[in-house]
Amino acid sequence: MSKNNLKPKRKFTIIDGIIIFVLVVGIAAVGNKFKKAQVNTPFVAKSDKIEISYFVEEIPESAATSIEIGDSVRESIQNANFGKVSDKVVDQSISWSRDVDGNYVPSTKEGYASLYITMEADGIIGKNGVTIDKSIYYIGQTLTIYAGNSMLQNGRIAEIKKVE
Repeated sequence: MSKNNLKPKRKFTIIDGIIIFVLVVGIAAVGNKFKKAQVNTPFVAKSDKIEISYFVEEIPESAATSIEIGDSVRESIQNANFGKVSDKVVDQSISWSRDVDGNYVPSTKEGYASLYITMEADGIIGKNGVTIDKSIYYIGQTLTIYAGNSMLQNGRIAEIKKVE
């Protein structure tokens, strides 16, 4: 046999090692990217019974009186389920205007009423408000809700507490 007929043995070089290493790391990274996240989210936590108090200063009196205890309540934008009405208080409307000195003073408006309703819902109370149906709500937040057959605009969440 002559030297020309011999096939040289393939040697494993550093460059081959680097290429294999990059391929293994790339495959591991892609596999990790598609692996299901194993992170606990607040939505996995067990929800509690909560009581939400909602106050609206001025709505048509007919809308306030048509709401009954037990009516279902939904929020207008996120369509979150605020549970059922457990209590309601209808009072005189509160309409704000300026007096001659420029100070704001409350007055009433005929045909209108103020409404304070309490609802019982399922949610998770956290450091940043309460989570209801994957949406977070805060005390003092202004929102529109549907209670029974009535739409209550520009009311505020007055209180949120856990039912004991």
